[in-house]
Amino acid sequence: MYVDIITIIAAGFAAAGVALILNRLTGRRLPRWIVPATAGAGMILMSLTNEYRWYPRTAGLLPEGYEIISTVDYSAPFSPWTYVVPYVNRFAAIDVAGAQRNANQPDLRLTNVVFFTRWQPMQTRSAVFDCAQGRSALVDSDLVFNDDGTIAVSRWDQTGLDDPATALVCQEAI
Repeated sequence: MYVDIITIIAAGFAAAGVALILNRLTGRRLPRWIVPATAGAGMILMSLTNEYRWYPRTAGLLPEGYEIISTVDYSAPFSPWTYVVPYVNRFAAIDVAGAQRNANQPDLRLTNVVFFTRWQPMQTRSAVFDCAQGRSALVDSDLVFNDDGTIAVSRWDQTGLDDPATALVCQEAI
């Protein structure tokens, strides 16, 4: 967040500098309001650039073995241009390479799902996937294994084998 603020302010100063140079090159014929207007336009453009580049920049920083499973496009009435060109402000990635298996329960996979939201800290949750029945569940921090190797979960979600996360984690079992 602080980096965004610094880049926005720097863009304002840079745009104002360009306007000052243009004003000097034209023999000071430009109106006086051109410098602050150009600074404001530069700050707005940098703010928009930061918003639209957040997702590709953050997704590019994911370590190897993580795959993006969902994205959420953002549109808002106070930003009408986002209805024409929405940007991604949330996404989830799953650790496919780090999926763990139990020899007693070969159809179960345990892995991490990471949730990213613009202006929020990332959240990591463990998830278990049942590749035989096509279901998944987010696991609480107090992970409990049963004697037979299954994981005690409060609620299974019937996602199906065509769900992107289930398909990625269970690709060897299908």
